[in-house]
Amino acid sequence: MFFSLRYVLAFATACAFLTTSALADDWIASQLRGPVQQLVGGQWQTLERGSAIPDLRMVRTLVAGHVTLTRGEETLELGPNTQIQIHDTGGAKPFTTVKQAYGTVSVEAQVENVQHFAVETPSRAAVVKGTRFTVISGSSGASVSVRRGHVEVDDHRNHTHVTIGVGQTATIDKVKTAGQIDVA
Repeated sequence: MFFSLRYVLAFATACAFLTTSALADDWIASQLRGPVQQLVGGQWQTLERGSAIPDLRMVRTLVAGHVTLTRGEETLELGPNTQIQIHDTGGAKPFTTVKQAYGTVSVEAQVENVQHFAVETPSRAAVVKGTRFTVISGSSGASVSVRRGHVEVDDHRNHTHVTIGVGQTATIDKVKTAGQIDVA
């Protein structure tokens, strides 16, 4: 199931404003390589290049799959064996949440567009103050690496947090870090 307690990390960064409100929630599959699928009506279907990903649609890459999703200046890159679901809320303070079940997700947004954007797993969160980072989530934990900006990694379980910058990685792993945040 998507919300397994084994997946451990969450974080937040960037939300761009789109000029066309009808497309504000849709991400576009701009680049595809290998098998990529979307869940439509309870059935996994092949995702095609140029397809729009509506709000709350699950997307997954299989063993050799990669996909780049774009919305305005923002990009989400999914590596092999990755599953996500995107949810957008509008209003005065737009908020985008990417729920990552497992795998690798890289996010990039233009710094002038950063408002509020989250990539999360069920038990951890990170507030992103930067614009380029990667989350890797697996069965025993997760990690966040920052390539531009800063990320505040929050552990919902024990209410701790740490801010990491360019070149740093925060890891939370049941085995390697005993479930605590470790920064390298």
